[in-house]
Amino acid sequence: MNRIPPNLIPVINGYLRSAPVNVAGMANDFGLSIFESDLANGVSGAIIRDETYKTPSGFVIFVNSKEAYVRQRFTAAHEIGHFVLHKDKIGNGIEDNYLLRSSELSTATEREANKFAADILMPYDLIESYVAQGVSTVPALAKLFEVSEIAMAIRLGHPT
Repeated sequence: MNRIPPNLIPVINGYLRSAPVNVAGMANDFGLSIFESDLANGVSGAIIRDETYKTPSGFVIFVNSKEAYVRQRFTAAHEIGHFVLHKDKIGNGIEDNYLLRSSELSTATEREANKFAADILMPYDLIESYVAQGVSTVPALAKLFEVSEIAMAIRLGHPT
């Protein structure tokens, strides 16, 4: 998380102490609101600049209401990543398409947002803490962290 503005690190770290990480709370602390929306098929979410929502930041996140809760959490964290890491590139909005990710951003930018999402939803230190307490299977950890089993397996370096 070396590209995160230093003033935001304490806010983020405050959320990484227990599972599941409160993604909505983190978004709120950054002046963002998250809404479920009936987005087009294949579109997981978007972050847009829209003053009509009157958020402190001027940005709002939408997640696809048709997708699983764990996918919505990852998408919201991914979009927070764009806000934190790529705010200057958002312009009128970044649409997060889980097949193509985005035609407006480079693959590297999408990877950075994905890594940010994984880092905040599944912090290694917190995973290690729960493993030391006996929560050690992929399904149990995924349930505790409210992420998909595939996401947790990838995080732990297991083949999928």
